[in-house]
Amino acid sequence: MKKIELPKIPSREILQTKVNGIPFAYHKDAIPLLHHIFQMQDYALPIKNFKPRVILDCGANIGCSVVYFANVYPDAQIYGVEPQKDNFALLKYNSSPYKNIHIFQSALWDKETYIKVNDDVCKSYVGYMTFETTADDPRAFKTMTISQLLKKSGFNEIDLLKIDIEGAEKEVFGAPDVDEWLSKVKVMTIELHDRSKPGCSHEVFKAISKYHWHFEVRGENLLFMREN
Repeated sequence: MKKIELPKIPSREILQTKVNGIPFAYHKDAIPLLHHIFQMQDYALPIKNFKPRVILDCGANIGCSVVYFANVYPDAQIYGVEPQKDNFALLKYNSSPYKNIHIFQSALWDKETYIKVNDDVCKSYVGYMTFETTADDPRAFKTMTISQLLKKSGFNEIDLLKIDIEGAEKEVFGAPDVDEWLSKVKVMTIELHDRSKPGCSHEVFKAISKYHWHFEVRGENLLFMREN
């Protein structure tokens, strides 16, 4: 696949490195992400012979996690979702060399509606909170549910679900369709954001308590693996 042009972000210096010999673009605020994902191996899974067919990456940011997964699991189809326009531009650039990465500029929510990214809540370009709005809002764009994302992938199960969506996990795990997709998840890694939106942990643990999981804490993430 032909490499797209390096994006330009006003007032942000775009730096470059390489991941397994392939160019990767980032900004200074994303340096901790690169460190945690590529050096600290935050998404390395303690599962022998794990060969996922499909990975859903919710909160793909600039592409660190999807590129990590593409290198560790080259046979998997990876679907990344990211709402913030500047991060999405870098995600598009960084994922373009990989035929097995598919990206959407959207945000996960409990239903199909309109949300906006509130740039005033977090200005670091690392994590942005999303808020429901109306279709006539100039910053509005359509949301996506995990059920819809799974349907777009064409798969019936989710081998690996990665969630880092800055508090929207409260809505996603409290959604009417949560059992429709959660029952199909084999492995899930999630970062909770009660510090930004109280009630996130409550909704997540209430939903997952219906199923049997092996549970571990790995860095900032909680790792859940279905017992079967």
